[in-house]
Amino acid sequence: MVFDPKYLHIHLDLVGGIAGDMFIAAMLDTFDGLQADVLKSVATVLPPEQGSAVLSQGINSGISGLRFQLRPLPAEKTDADSHPHSHAKDSHHHTTYKYLCEYLQKSALDPEVVRVATELLTIVAKAEAKIHGTTLEEVHFHELADWDSLMDVVASASILVALSLSSWSISKLPLGGGLVQTQHGLIPVPAPATSEILIGFDFFDDGIQGERITPTGAAILRYLWNNELITQPQQGVLQATGYGLGTKVFSGMPNILRGMAFDKQTTTSEQQDTVVLIEFDVDDMTSEELALSVDLLRTYQGVVDVVVQTARGKKNRTVEVVRILASPEHYQNVIDYCFLQTTTIGLRYRFETRRFLKRDLLEIDGDNYKSVTRPDGSQTLKIEHDQLSSIATLQKRRIKQNKIAPF
Repeated sequence: MVFDPKYLHIHLDLVGGIAGDMFIAAMLDTFDGLQADVLKSVATVLPPEQGSAVLSQGINSGISGLRFQLRPLPAEKTDADSHPHSHAKDSHHHTTYKYLCEYLQKSALDPEVVRVATELLTIVAKAEAKIHGTTLEEVHFHELADWDSLMDVVASASILVALSLSSWSISKLPLGGGLVQTQHGLIPVPAPATSEILIGFDFFDDGIQGERITPTGAAILRYLWNNELITQPQQGVLQATGYGLGTKVFSGMPNILRGMAFDKQTTTSEQQDTVVLIEFDVDDMTSEELALSVDLLRTYQGVVDVVVQTARGKKNRTVEVVRILASPEHYQNVIDYCFLQTTTIGLRYRFETRRFLKRDLLEIDGDNYKSVTRPDGSQTLKIEHDQLSSIATLQKRRIKQNKIAPF
């Protein structure tokens, strides 16, 4: 698939759950043009005697997709071809967070891939440090101790860098259940580190037992959240789908992670995105109080627009209806700010898709104009409002405003 990341919205449907290898396989099935670069990144850090990364077709409960795995070398070849790094997998020292970060820094990987891979490692390490009551420097990975797990981190980072301009959304997370075997013995699912990483995410219980989300899978989701890449699902033209297969087989459900790629671009003059519409009523603030609060809301991060309308409420009392458009990335902070800046004790919000015309700024005869290209190719211009503030009368302002191209 040929794509422009800035016009892409990617939805992750966690049917079976998410692990590092499932994420990689789903994305490389959806975006096959990324396969060569991702495999090259893995080969850069994977010692030859450990084997090689492979993509293979497979089926899980009737659904066809890709698997991403480490293919080890034959035993006789491994014995014959020793390598300076061959002991690293078995060395306690070489499973530390500090060592793995230094190993990545010294590699020939693209610096941006190193940065993202290190961030993924740090997410897991901070959770491990908290769970085990230790420091980052003392963290010894268990889930990330093997080369195939580090391979997952690097491949995931390579994908996240390639799609860094895209927006993402995720389904609710499957809870799973039961116990999983670790180096600490049997522990409940989700594993403690996974649970720590995913604080604040929505879960649901579909009744399917087992580990549904691994620490690496959780770190990928947390990375998307921390970098404000996760939004609500957006409408658009579905361009491609892909399936990453898990290794387990569940009863009555395929163990898959589905990727769905949507094209948000409409025409060259139109754009589309998702906004959050926040509404509430106020009937116990003075005009001066509300005016100041609205000014503060209008300049708050993530606010696209604010409109206030007068209406009639209970007992025919006059109320002010405040309507705010906010970005999906910041809407929760905007909601908190509404409660801090107004007297409202309840509000409503919903996600809506909007289409709008792209605006460009032009300078004509020393004045700034907004230029808009309409769907039929025609162009309209409107002078910036600030350009009119120094003109003394309405008549002169209208003459100035209509000088180029009146609406």
